[in-house]
Amino acid sequence: MTAASALPAEHEPVEALRHWLDRVIDYAEIKRGVLAALEPAAWQDLVTHSQNPIEGALAHLLDAGKTAGSIRTDVDAHGVLLLIAYLGRLDREKWESTARPLMNVILDGLRTIR
Repeated sequence: MTAASALPAEHEPVEALRHWLDRVIDYAEIKRGVLAALEPAAWQDLVTHSQNPIEGALAHLLDAGKTAGSIRTDVDAHGVLLLIAYLGRLDREKWESTARPLMNVILDGLRTIR
């Protein structure tokens, strides 16, 4: 999650967020339960504190995009994590063909309309 602080310096905000989300998917594929662990019942205690490293990293990237005008201002890291957590419900055999396209839908929904 430490990559979140360096990515905005290397990429435009939306692309930085895309790179970070790709890393989340790669990590989740290796650690199959990580996305399921983000579901509200399992992570409620973590997200009530702003020190959650995943939420903090995501908030950093979203803030960079909001400042640049490329990410919607009406979303927050908590809401995006709820969407990402749903990917943990994908069947293992559907993961490869479904996870990245769904993450792209989430990313496209975060973009501002120009």
